[in-house]
Amino acid sequence: MQTEALYQLYKQHPIITTDTRKIEHGSLFFALKGPRFNGNEYATEALQKGAEYAVVDEIADENKANEKLILVDDVLTSLQQLANHHRNQMKIPVIAITGSNGKTTTKELLYQVLSKNYKTFATPGNFNNHIGLPITILQTPAGTEMLILEMGDNSLGEVDALCKIANPDLGLITNIGKDHLEGFGSFENNIRAKSELFNYLIQNGGNAFIPSKDDILFNMSKRFKEPILYGKEGNFSYLKFNEESVYVSFETENENTYQSKLFGAFNFANIEAAWCIGKYFNIPESLLSEAVCNYAPTNNRSQIVEKGTNTLLLDAYNANPSSVSAVLQSFINMKNPKQKLAILGDMLELGEISSEEHFEIAKQACNAKLTSFFCGSLFFEHKSSFPEATFFEKKEELAAFLQKRKLESHFILLKGSRGIKLETLLDYL
Repeated sequence: MQTEALYQLYKQHPIITTDTRKIEHGSLFFALKGPRFNGNEYATEALQKGAEYAVVDEIADENKANEKLILVDDVLTSLQQLANHHRNQMKIPVIAITGSNGKTTTKELLYQVLSKNYKTFATPGNFNNHIGLPITILQTPAGTEMLILEMGDNSLGEVDALCKIANPDLGLITNIGKDHLEGFGSFENNIRAKSELFNYLIQNGGNAFIPSKDDILFNMSKRFKEPILYGKEGNFSYLKFNEESVYVSFETENENTYQSKLFGAFNFANIEAAWCIGKYFNIPESLLSEAVCNYAPTNNRSQIVEKGTNTLLLDAYNANPSSVSAVLQSFINMKNPKQKLAILGDMLELGEISSEEHFEIAKQACNAKLTSFFCGSLFFEHKSSFPEATFFEKKEELAAFLQKRKLESHFILLKGSRGIKLETLLDYL
């Protein structure tokens, strides 16, 4: 079936499902394949559970007469082409956000900001890859006036592929750091990968929001005719970062001071980006400040959790050398009467530079004379280099230690990769 014909069915049944455990009545089921599953094998089950049609690229002989099975060359490609076709019917701004760190927090902040004046839709959760992004586009409610799309990547070409589906008008690269280097191969390749968003915008008449304090991104801004700069006095948008405490506070060009519910200087960059884009779309300062200051993060991202007499800074959704170093430095600089403790988990997917980067993070913490617990085999290999710190090869060993020690009146940072799941230590803190 061709995209246009499939689109007519989608308009009648605009609910997309890819999981038979989550079938909604009247939906379109896309039988995706993966390394360990073949959605085609579940197509008839999806129909039995209430899907109106199932899009497949394989049909068993006994099911060939079933008119509810729609045969295409490739299910994933059909999903992406359908999403692109739907996006091209929308006459609204589409804003793409990518970057090594902060893209989800920036997306959530921007959603709060733009929702003050516009009917806005944004990528739910982490639906930011080659499957999640087209599903997000197809889930966009009727009447939406602003669409925010997060784009994740871990190898060259992925952002470009997502742009060709989403056709963004405007874009933001939050920063470029040392993330997914196992997939990119090098930091230079990561720069090339992230810049695919800007390349697409330039080739298709779009524009970009660019933090002028970031030398790499500011250098890229010269390729745009009129980039929207923020971060320095004289730029389109400028905020001043106040002295570091637990929560980020800042001052506007109108000399008004506000305090957010986010911790750490690294989150100030996310606020700056959302503020700039909101200003670009004529959101007044009163509403900008309300949106930014009322946003409270969830899902183990930059959360502040009170546990008895302990205050926890929980940022355990993901980690790479750039993000860990930034969070760690913010934590070191923060003023707090409680005893500080950093609990740092392994940083995954770093490839050949893994050992070096774990050493550097341990060195940063120990040079600051910060009480530190390092968790995981990648940190553990550096135990002998930092006798002043405490190392745990397995998280279960750290959990048992914390359960026995019962910390009180501590100011604690928890930061590690998603695979480490440091949030499971909360029961012992």
